[in-house]
Amino acid sequence: MSKARKLYNLVHVEPKGYIYVLGNHRYGLEFRLKNKKKTNKKSVAVIQMNGSSTNWTDITTQGHWKADSTIGKVLCWCGMREFDVVHCLNLWSYVDNNPSNLSGKSNDILNKIENDLWIKQVLEKVNIIILAYGDCKGVDESTIKERKKKLKEMLLSNKTKIFCVGGLNGSGNPKHGRSWNKKPEMNKFSIKNI
Repeated sequence: MSKARKLYNLVHVEPKGYIYVLGNHRYGLEFRLKNKKKTNKKSVAVIQMNGSSTNWTDITTQGHWKADSTIGKVLCWCGMREFDVVHCLNLWSYVDNNPSNLSGKSNDILNKIENDLWIKQVLEKVNIIILAYGDCKGVDESTIKERKKKLKEMLLSNKTKIFCVGGLNGSGNPKHGRSWNKKPEMNKFSIKNI
């Protein structure tokens, strides 16, 4: 069993009935910290790039899940900081674990409006927002710019504190969850950097 599965239970997938298939759309995963007698009511939304290969180990029963390496890193990092609830969200709802396959696709293909509605709903109920979308390699620059503008609008209408983990990368973007190595710290993030 992975370290992440020892720490957290997957309690909700949006949309309901989601299974991992390339090109499907996933809006969010909600995890709850296991085996904790006293909760501290700390919740976090982590916004990464796009959905990858996290899936149920048994699609029929949906009793257990298998985290991809990025979700695993994010959950382990959040577990060390004792977040009770972790919401894994994405800039784009389109599911594909190979970013180069996103090239040439517009935001209309990469993102469904339901994803934005889900992001807004989750952001209203968390204590902290962490941006972790990285450089969005594989996605066309104009598509990235348009999507970041939409994200900025959603964040400006919300008063929750925004952070990144491990600082900014060389391009000035918040580091992607797969780069959360060697116990990086959380840093305040300014919306003007989007």
